[in-house]
Amino acid sequence: MSELHAGRPALYDDFVPAFLDFVRYHRGRRTTHQMENGLDKFFRWLTHRGVSDLQSLTALDIRDFVPSLQSYRPGTIAVHASTLRSFLGYLYFKGILVHDLSHAVERPRFYRWSQPPPVFDSEIVEHLLGSVDRTTAIGKRDYAILLLAARYGLRDSDIRKLRFENVVWREDRIVLLQSKTQRQLELPLLADVAAALVDYIRRARPACGAREIFVRHVPPVQAFTHNLAFALKRALKSAKVDLPNHRGLQLLRHSVATQMLANGIALDTISDVLGHSSVETTRRYSQVDLAGLRSVTLPETEVRK
Repeated sequence: MSELHAGRPALYDDFVPAFLDFVRYHRGRRTTHQMENGLDKFFRWLTHRGVSDLQSLTALDIRDFVPSLQSYRPGTIAVHASTLRSFLGYLYFKGILVHDLSHAVERPRFYRWSQPPPVFDSEIVEHLLGSVDRTTAIGKRDYAILLLAARYGLRDSDIRKLRFENVVWREDRIVLLQSKTQRQLELPLLADVAAALVDYIRRARPACGAREIFVRHVPPVQAFTHNLAFALKRALKSAKVDLPNHRGLQLLRHSVATQMLANGIALDTISDVLGHSSVETTRRYSQVDLAGLRSVTLPETEVRK
């Protein structure tokens, strides 16, 4: 047993593993360390509160739990609250709870975009792409990764899990199942993206049995199990862009969304390209007005210092 879960309450083992299996199987969502960690905190808190039977759980118990997390970051609190709502809804659905207590979980006030993140205009994006040393194997890989993020706004997880069969060469299409939403996404295979993928696959990719296109270039040669932020980090360094807390490939994804918005492209079209589950998600993602976005865009003079 891991140190994190050492001595955890028996109620956790009675109900949480089955819930995580339910989430994976029925909703197509990946269970994460944060989900397990949040529910572990919840059951430890119940034990401290003297609740030993889920049947005695009350809405007041639920309402008091989220404020107990105030020492954590707002984003972490929001994730734990969302997990708890799903878990309580599952218990009610399974008949374990007589009443649906999921509505008792108060949604924390979490303004993700209250401070607009920096975004790149199209010239700076091209400057970043041009800074990648494509004479090396790693450079060819990084360039193809960055191009997928810069042209389509693909999520890090979807680039990392992109497989050979997702690229339909004869039809000039990319077709994939998104990791986050489990929805199919179909995109046109742009000429520069196709050229970068061919250049990497034929001339730089190490031989291995993985079906994923992008793999590690050092032993063990295999598909990545972590995010691909290193590709943008190297490009920022090569382009002499000083950008602390650059948010990884999410920065390029947000840049694509805001550039499309600035070009007058409809929200539903942006939503389709980014693979959002609804237009409302896109609206929240790009809710900062264009004037505000321009005020935080890195000027080209700063990039070329």
